[in-house]
Amino acid sequence: MSGSMDDASIEAELIRRIGAGERSAFDELYARYSRPLFSYAFKFLRDRMIAEEVLQDAFVKIWRTAPRYNPELSRPFSWAVLVTKRLCIDRLRRMKPESVVEDPMALQSSEETRSQQRSPVETVAVGEEISRLRSMIDKLPQAQKDSLSLAISKGLTQQEISDTLGMPLGTVKTSMRRGMQRLRQLMSHCYE
Repeated sequence: MSGSMDDASIEAELIRRIGAGERSAFDELYARYSRPLFSYAFKFLRDRMIAEEVLQDAFVKIWRTAPRYNPELSRPFSWAVLVTKRLCIDRLRRMKPESVVEDPMALQSSEETRSQQRSPVETVAVGEEISRLRSMIDKLPQAQKDSLSLAISKGLTQQEISDTLGMPLGTVKTSMRRGMQRLRQLMSHCYE
């Protein structure tokens, strides 16, 4: 029997024990898989912090779905990679609206700059306001950030944001309301 087969059968047994709720088996599997799965997520997402979040989500999912793992369908590590890959893809889908926010801010900045060309002081002030707004939006929870970014950058309606993000309309409305409240709080602190 080769060493890798040995590993696979040991890992399949660990997953079976995790399925039975054994914390020590989970810790052992984490010790074996956390580094390669992190490496996989990092290559996929190219962001250390997000890769770490996805890694934690992957292990939560492994813990929850271990009882349904079938060693006849896939090797343990392949199964863990598949769990991680699905979470990476989900995360990329959720991240897309964020990348949209850069351009409109830059457009807004250059537009404002053109209208303020006479005064370099005013141009700098406008640039600072825009970067302050951008950093405030970045501090919001993901759903609030995504929905507000789409509203601000693309001028989408709440229904369009709901369709774009695949989020219920009620959730979008709540996220936007909370996001705006939070932005108002952040802004009031900035101008005290």
